[in-house]
Amino acid sequence: MSLLSKIPREQKVWLKAQLVEARRRFVQTFLSFDAQQLLACLRSLGVRPGDSVMLHSAFGAQFGFRGSVEELTNVFLDAVGPEGNLLMVSLPYRSSSFDYLSSGRQFDVRKTPSMMGLVSEFFRRRPGVLRSLHPTHPILAYGPKAEWFVAEHPNSPFPCGPGTPFDRLVGVDGKALFYNVPFATFTFFHYLEHLVSPDLPFPLYLEKPVEVQVIDAAGAPRTVRTFVFAPEVIPRRRFPVLEEEMEKRHFIHSARVGASRILAVKVRDAIDCVSDMRRHGRFFYDMSDLRQVAPASGRPGSRGVKGAQT
Repeated sequence: MSLLSKIPREQKVWLKAQLVEARRRFVQTFLSFDAQQLLACLRSLGVRPGDSVMLHSAFGAQFGFRGSVEELTNVFLDAVGPEGNLLMVSLPYRSSSFDYLSSGRQFDVRKTPSMMGLVSEFFRRRPGVLRSLHPTHPILAYGPKAEWFVAEHPNSPFPCGPGTPFDRLVGVDGKALFYNVPFATFTFFHYLEHLVSPDLPFPLYLEKPVEVQVIDAAGAPRTVRTFVFAPEVIPRRRFPVLEEEMEKRHFIHSARVGASRILAVKVRDAIDCVSDMRRHGRFFYDMSDLRQVAPASGRPGSRGVKGAQT
């Protein structure tokens, strides 16, 4: 029996709290930074005024930023400037799109919270931020092209494919930033999946699209028709395969400021990398036991999902 196992639970909780507080004080004293230092770090990663950037982020005292969530967001807005655009993912679930639709919860573009972290949820509530009307992969956008980014999302049959904000990010040679989160949070990954889907030996999506009733910005019901990622695909995804290949090509740029780590990726570089991998028959999936994967069938049987079988 280890020494740790002999310590009463109450004391373990107290010790953990003391460690967290000690870490916070250490970061605050030696590894904290302000808005100007963060902006300088973003400039070193190639973020320039006029850029369109999709941000993935985590916020907390352990990362060292001296300021609020709003002040942190302001730095990223300053980085792209008044002519640039800031985008964030605002998925309304932490599980999968199939599970979310099956739950029967209705997506309200005005009210449904983002489950993608504190920064994303605060950004959703910020005046002037637009949110795309899509039940499984809504995107937040702020800037002169915000309306253009989100306008066609409800009319796009694939959640992250042509016509979506992900596709439009490619059109403006956009970037993805990762602020204290791993590369595996790269939601643009789903756009890359769509590109290679014709060559996959298993279906990326359920067989047929579903019709989902959502609430739009005017408070009116609207039906969005979308394909849904097949649940069988999720355990096959291998983010480290793509990350390793991107790093080999020096497509992932990183920098540190205080206790924070930031990654930057040009989405066109990601496309070039995946296109080359595809030409060589390499994909970012586990290809084993393919006999066990059959086209998915059945339908998320719940309120708000109707019509076509999936």
